[in-house]
Amino acid sequence: MMREAQFAKAIGNWTAPLPHARMAVYRNNVISGLVNALNVRFPVTGQLVGHDFFAAMARAFAEMNRPASPVLIGYGGAFPDFIRGFAPAAAVPYLGDVAQLENLWWQAYHAAHSDAAPRQEFASIAPAAWGGLRFKFHSSLGLMRSAFAVASIWQAHHDGPGMAEIAIGTPQSALVCRPERHVTVRVISPAAHDFIAPLQQGARLAEAVEQMAVPHPDFDLALQLQGLMGLGIITGFSQ
Repeated sequence: MMREAQFAKAIGNWTAPLPHARMAVYRNNVISGLVNALNVRFPVTGQLVGHDFFAAMARAFAEMNRPASPVLIGYGGAFPDFIRGFAPAAAVPYLGDVAQLENLWWQAYHAAHSDAAPRQEFASIAPAAWGGLRFKFHSSLGLMRSAFAVASIWQAHHDGPGMAEIAIGTPQSALVCRPERHVTVRVISPAAHDFIAPLQQGARLAEAVEQMAVPHPDFDLALQLQGLMGLGIITGFSQ
């Protein structure tokens, strides 16, 4: 008869010998559930490599990465980095970055809702005070840079131009957000990415602008601020 301590050890350590033959069924069911959770979270990643390859890759991940919570919404955050180190996936070098973009989409979809700051609030800010502003952003905001056209690849699987029309090796920056009901994935300029990223981390506006001088000498602050406000993802600000 399997004792409680043996059962606990078998659950806690999937590499431990099975104390009972029926435990194999339990482990297989758990793995299958985790693979399915990854398939739901990373559909484009799965489409790019096919069902069988994705299932094998997801299984390899699941065998080494068990969920920290019984709620599987948060499971799979480390999958993009796993893909980048998964040797059989090396033939699709952009696969890990596509998974990272899908990860941002998933996080945006499940982010808490908050309203954008009314435009009239910005109109009331004195010109001399703008440089000291820190912005608060919608919790769905996600940014990434890639050596590949990851946003275009994602869009190709969501009624965008076909894969044949994409220059896959073209670097892209992407912004993911859900200011309203739907998650949007946008291609943004490298300058926009480098401007928004420090602001999202809590930098003051003047500090973010200062960082733009060398890498982006033609940076247009007014244009970037207008675009940023138009996204509806600034929820507040402080001085």
